[in-house]
Amino acid sequence: MQTQNIPKGIMLEIKDITKTYTRNRASFKALDHVTFRVTRGEFIAVVGPSGSGKSTLLHTIGGLIRPDSGELLFNGASVYSLKPAEADRYRRKNVGFVFQQFHLVPYLTVWENLRLVGAKHYSPPLIRDYIDRCGLSPLEGKYPSELSVGEKQRVAFLRAILPGPDILLADEPTGNLDPQNSKILLELIGDFNREGGTVLLVSHQPETARYAQRSIRLSEGQLIP
Repeated sequence: MQTQNIPKGIMLEIKDITKTYTRNRASFKALDHVTFRVTRGEFIAVVGPSGSGKSTLLHTIGGLIRPDSGELLFNGASVYSLKPAEADRYRRKNVGFVFQQFHLVPYLTVWENLRLVGAKHYSPPLIRDYIDRCGLSPLEGKYPSELSVGEKQRVAFLRAILPGPDILLADEPTGNLDPQNSKILLELIGDFNREGGTVLLVSHQPETARYAQRSIRLSEGQLIP
């Protein structure tokens, strides 16, 4: 993996990223020459109206969507120049994802879902400590179908951070939650950040930005000052 020199403390450089989609013979730019930097340990809220390019930006940073042009540097290395195996390693090792859809394994219990991803990094007692911190201890033997929406999202959050990622990418994680569960989840994400994790959180709800250190606003695929 070749690296470039980047300023000290900078984890991510998003450089002139453009992504165009074509639907029904009509094209539109989901991202239009987007450029910014992310410092290690930052908590950034990505805000803007529906269709402004927020999710595309997050998926591009996570290596799930390849842009048409531009460059993403992670610790000085170009993510889009990685070989397939290296790109998979970047997603598995360095990035944790939290989506509105929980993607829990339906035939595994809460404990089994979390043990599946956390076994390489944490002993069972430490995994159970995380479960307890998220208020899920009484539920560790239950299956996803037996959980509420808020409980599923907390399990999904734990599954994202247990592999020990450098970056947490949260795409509208509170979109399906009531205010109480939204607050619980945002405080858990805040804890991950305070323990040194870098967070980019997408939301169309302006109030979530108060948990972040700074906000990036998108409109029609462009950064708005």
